Amino acid sequence: MKIFKNILIWVLIILYIVFAMGFVREKRGQILCHDIKVEILDSTTNGFITENDIKDFFHESDMHIIGSPVGSINTKDLEIRLKRYSSVKNAEVYVTLEGDIRVEIDQRNPILRVINNKGQSYYIDQEGTIMPLSSKFSSHVLIANGNIVEHYEVNRTREIYCDRLVEEDWEKNHLMCDLYELSKFIYENDFWRAQIEQVYVNDDYEFELIPRVGAHIIYFGGIENYEIKFRNLRAFYLQGLNNVGWNQYEKISLRFENQVICTKR
Repeated sequence: MKIFKNILIWVLIILYIVFAMGFVREKRGQILCHDIKVEILDSTTNGFITENDIKDFFHESDMHIIGSPVGSINTKDLEIRLKRYSSVKNAEVYVTLEGDIRVEIDQRNPILRVINNKGQSYYIDQEGTIMPLSSKFSSHVLIANGNIVEHYEVNRTREIYCDRLVEEDWEKNHLMCDLYELSKFIYENDFWRAQIEQVYVNDDYEFELIPRVGAHIIYFGGIENYEIKFRNLRAFYLQGLNNVGWNQYEKISLRFENQVICTKR
């Protein structure tokens, strides 16, 4: 009998909690939205999208967010729509207890600006996503130019497909995949990010690197063994150029395995 009473008490407590939560949820859903608060998480680094851009998005004619019951606002749909902006990497939209709409935006972070052989220019971000240039903000990143031909439409493509498991996609895009891999390595390495400012693709589809310091050109060759090439070049920079001077050489070639070949001026 005592066990039965205990079970009954717990059942009543659970039912009360469920009822109370449903009541609170219903009341909260009737609260009218009265403000939209936006936070751009990386606004000190990138400025492709602003708080005003997001607020303008919410004031579009088909939104009707302000003044609507918060329970009728589909936050997931708003997140999907915000992610359609080419510069938005992630968007989180949620409702506060006070009835505010809170929006948190994480922008895409470009690591490379491409200028192809047609004169078209765009960014590629850390995830391999293509971003158009912005009239509001210019990101000071590594530049790639020269004999760059893409096998996709720049203005219609969002992703570079570099998965070697899909051999057809990789074969078509391998130049851009190599550029992306090279630029990502440079961006994520503090030493090389400070040293290299430009990648030039020559007529043989090999890479030539233009440094920020020194009057030489680095004939890098292809992407193969690129980490070893950078390791050898760094050793030469620190042990060689630091001693003889940074303007002694016209060309530094890394095209041959485990060799750094220099041409004097």
